[in-house]
Amino acid sequence: ELTEEVIDTSQDCLQPDLKRRKSRLETYALDNLKMRGTLSEDDEIWALVETADSSVYRVGQGEYLGLYHGRIAKVTPKYIEILELIPDGSGCWAERPSSLELSGQ
Repeated sequence: ELTEEVIDTSQDCLQPDLKRRKSRLETYALDNLKMRGTLSEDDEIWALVETADSSVYRVGQGEYLGLYHGRIAKVTPKYIEILELIPDGSGCWAERPSSLELSGQ
């Protein structure tokens, strides 16, 4: 059962946008996602991400994945750079860098 996150918007600090519509990949922990490859067109590059149930999604910079409001900061042929937002205990949130590396199997 999902619990609703409570955010104190009166504080002027880093906070996730809870009004934003969440993507399908935000229902998976990063541990349950695998980077399978990339697609590119002109100077844009997308990552192919596989979920635990073997679905594959194309994601790009600025899109979200993972359980902690993880925004894709950069896609490279070898990894996806992700910035997650973690509650810091004071009602604000802190950015935590994370990544998904290209996996063979």
